[in-house]
Amino acid sequence: MRILIIEDDAPLSATICQALAPLPYTVSSSLASGFDQMEKHWDLILLDLNLPDGSGLEFLRALREFSDVPVIVISSRHTTEDVLLGYGSEADDYLIKPFSLDILRAKTDRILFRNSTIRRFGCLLCPEKGTLLNSGQTITALTATESAILSGLFSSPVCSSHDLIRRIYSLTSREASLRTLSSRISGLRQKLVPFSLQITGSAQAGYSLKPLD
Repeated sequence: MRILIIEDDAPLSATICQALAPLPYTVSSSLASGFDQMEKHWDLILLDLNLPDGSGLEFLRALREFSDVPVIVISSRHTTEDVLLGYGSEADDYLIKPFSLDILRAKTDRILFRNSTIRRFGCLLCPEKGTLLNSGQTITALTATESAILSGLFSSPVCSSHDLIRRIYSLTSREASLRTLSSRISGLRQKLVPFSLQITGSAQAGYSLKPLD
């Protein structure tokens, strides 16, 4: 999971990075450096409009020619016309400066961790329905917490404990401790055996989902 932040205000970008921790991020401070990063894989882009060498809308319009990666505009431009222009350029959301970091986290979590069907290792995960099935028609029911954990493991090569705990809260509104996470992963390991999948790793090193050897 990777976030690109295009923002020329260094103190603000540092604050945003702290607010989004432990999610991984890359910061670009100009339109030119943003264009340099454009074609890499991103799960979310936070885009300022007032950049020292041009408008962030130039970046957004160019991006939309080939990518539907979610983009949240963060800008001091606050008129109705400005906001509509952002949405008209296919921004997914628009956040007016100054903004609450709690709101920023809520918006990023909604986009990054929203329920969706995920395919991996020949399996189909439906977090919203709490089911996992494969081409052999093996199917198992998952709790909401198990679905949240598994959606993280399906979406990223390695998930830290903090990533998974945050995902659980985002998708279920339930607080989870490291002990709870460890217990749920232990139960998931048993459920994944019929799918020839295994969860490797630990709370300290992070967790990964891999095919059984």
